[in-house]
Amino acid sequence: MNDRESSSRASHARQHEASRPRHGATSVKQPRFNLAACQRFAVRSVMFVFLLGTIVGLAFFARPSVSEAEKRELTEFPAFTVESFLDGSYFTQVSLWYSDTYPLREMLVSADQSLNDLFGIQPETRFVGGNVQADELPAEGETSQGSTTKTQEHEYVDTPTEQSRDAEVEDSIMDGLYVQGSSAYSIYYFSQASVQSYAAAMNHAAELLDGQAQVYSLIVPNNSAALLDEDVLSSLGGTDQAQAIKYFFSLYDERVIGVDPLEALRAHRGEYIYFKTDHHWTQLGAYYAYQVFCQQKGIEPVDMLTWEKRVYQPFLGSFYTELGEDAAMAADPDYVEAYVPSATNDMTYVTSDGEELEGNVIMSVDGWSSNNLYSCFINGDQAEQHIHNPELSDGSACLVVKDSFGNAFVPMLVGSYEDVYVIDYRYSDASIPSFVREHGISDVIFVNNISLAGTTKVPQQIEALLSE
Repeated sequence: MNDRESSSRASHARQHEASRPRHGATSVKQPRFNLAACQRFAVRSVMFVFLLGTIVGLAFFARPSVSEAEKRELTEFPAFTVESFLDGSYFTQVSLWYSDTYPLREMLVSADQSLNDLFGIQPETRFVGGNVQADELPAEGETSQGSTTKTQEHEYVDTPTEQSRDAEVEDSIMDGLYVQGSSAYSIYYFSQASVQSYAAAMNHAAELLDGQAQVYSLIVPNNSAALLDEDVLSSLGGTDQAQAIKYFFSLYDERVIGVDPLEALRAHRGEYIYFKTDHHWTQLGAYYAYQVFCQQKGIEPVDMLTWEKRVYQPFLGSFYTELGEDAAMAADPDYVEAYVPSATNDMTYVTSDGEELEGNVIMSVDGWSSNNLYSCFINGDQAEQHIHNPELSDGSACLVVKDSFGNAFVPMLVGSYEDVYVIDYRYSDASIPSFVREHGISDVIFVNNISLAGTTKVPQQIEALLSE
């Protein structure tokens, strides 16, 4: 081997040795513990958990209490009791509260509807919600405890038969909508305990006002009972409203006069007596109920159809909003016909804040948003209202205790009484017995929708106004 080859091999050996990894202690680069980086990670983790908890907390507790679209108070967070905890009803009520007050609910429903419209998903007939099982009816005159409640003037009737479709429905008639084209129909689900509570409130009122004022109870049916064919109704589930109203009345004390407008409404079902896009009845529908009331009371009804008529349009109500601004309804909206009492259109009212203002029985809502036109009747939902008829001087006075269905009913009473007083039990804290004595009221008329009367909250609200 010559010197050149030896030198070349030595050079390759040195290069190969240099390319080999070093395993000696002096050649290993040990990772260093970075305390500052760990602290930053810990701080960020804590901040993330805190932020997540804040979001969850807001989503759970910072919820709306009123639905502007549906014109109703939303379900309140239930009060905790050991009894409700043990029987499981507390968790059912929490679930109902959570779903009813979800902050983004209306926005998500609207977005879903927009997507359906975009892709042309819009069946002519559909059922929305209504996953409810109505209570079965007990034997005739039987209460939930198996006892009977006896009255002198009312015959016992069977409680409404179960039809199927229960999550408890509180303050809402939106659960269970049958949609046909541009019209929606609300289905009714009977709750025996709630109906008994409502009847107990009516009986309590009659007891407190005995010898001072006559108590009337007008139960307003949902539009489905008044408008739909019997075969369609039977196929939808829910409860027979005619039978349910009779059951309400069968529990009333003899001092309570029940006013049932259903038969009269069905006789005029071809007329514009309920809105298509909203859960309320029209003033024409309320007028036919007023005629039934006058028949019960034994007085001659005024002829509303001779009054000045105003029309406000387009009206897109609670059903339209609940269905995510339904396209078919938007293309075929409602209109509001309002009849101005010939005696007077003046009234005073007290807001929920206690402020006393002047207004009109039929208020102009020209230029208002399309979902608020029903507010033309008696300035909408106020705590208290008073209308004086200057054409009468007989000292007659009535008090209407009502939900929003009473708004369209009140104007006709202006022609039948010298003074008409109104209390909305949702916003007023007035004592009904004291109010009756103070204003010399002879008739107290409770006007409530059947679904709202059949909840647990409404009887409680009415009972709260019966204390002195």
